[in-house]
Amino acid sequence: MVAAPGITSVRIFLSWCHRDQVLVKALLAELKPALALLADVAVEWWEDSHLTCGEEFTPGIVDRLGETDYGLLLLSTQYFSRPFIRKHELPRFAGPTADKKSLPVLLNSLPGFGPAWNLRGIERQLVFTRNGRSFAKHSGVDRTLFANELADAIRRRVLGLNRYRGL
Repeated sequence: MVAAPGITSVRIFLSWCHRDQVLVKALLAELKPALALLADVAVEWWEDSHLTCGEEFTPGIVDRLGETDYGLLLLSTQYFSRPFIRKHELPRFAGPTADKKSLPVLLNSLPGFGPAWNLRGIERQLVFTRNGRSFAKHSGVDRTLFANELADAIRRRVLGLNRYRGL
């Protein structure tokens, strides 16, 4: 995708567990319109549902991982339990072999952070929440606010707006 002058193009790979499908659909229903409203960032999106008839599952996903700028990681206990995610997706976005930038989001509660839990390097990253709560812990308009704030956080990360600011 070639963006207009003054607009930053970004490719985002959606990494999620199919067991979280209901929550993922609810989040994306709010997030996609919010991302489309960004005036200075143009988002291209890829998820495994974009695979086409006859395309091989693993190479198709691994190829897209190589092309992406960021991984939007929708975290849950189910997410970390999936062998495919642990083997192919997470190592690209977290831990010592990471070569892509990540946008980790707390989709549903995790058992905890700390030495008792192996979160594959995610524990060293700031995970997006709204008021310290996962997307699943919100309802109604608060889910819309979660998605709007997430879109803004994505924008800020893509544009590098995490620098020092004047007082």
